[in-house]
Amino acid sequence: MKQIIDNFYTAIKSGNNEQLWSLVHDDFTLVCPTRDHILSGVYKGKSRFFEEVLPCVFGCVDPDKIVFCHEHRILCANDDTVVALAMNEGRARSGELYNQAYLHVFKCLGGQVLTLIEGFDTALANRALWGDTAALPSDQEFTLATLDALGFDEL
Repeated sequence: MKQIIDNFYTAIKSGNNEQLWSLVHDDFTLVCPTRDHILSGVYKGKSRFFEEVLPCVFGCVDPDKIVFCHEHRILCANDDTVVALAMNEGRARSGELYNQAYLHVFKCLGGQVLTLIEGFDTALANRALWGDTAALPSDQEFTLATLDALGFDEL
C-alpha cells in the first residue's frame, strides 16, 4: 500500500496527470468531511474527480508558484488503508501563501486508490483559493454513515 500512496503523491507533486489517472480507481470516491465549503461532502467517480474537482483546486494556482503535496509522511498502513499527512508549498493566484496541510485517509483496491478522505484547513482554502467561487455540489452530504458504505468499518 505504501508504494501506491507514495506514487500518488509523486504524481500530484510533479503534475503528472497520466500517472495520477493510472493510480485512481474507476469507482473512486473523494470525501471532504465538511459542510458549507467549496468542497464539502462526497464526490463520486474518477471522471468527476479529474474533470471537476481537480480543476476547482489547481485552476486557482500558478503551477510555477506552488507545489502540491511538496512533502508527505505516511503515518500508518494496513492491507488496504493508509493514513498520511501532506504539505503544500507556495502561493495561490490570489497572492496568498497556500501552505496547506492535508490529512488523508486512503482505501486502496487492486493497486489503485478507491477512496480518499481529505481533511484540510477550509478557511485557508476559501480565502487563498476560492474567494467568492460557488461551491462544487457534492453527490451526497457527508455523514459518519458514509464511512460504513465506503468500507471503513468501525473498530
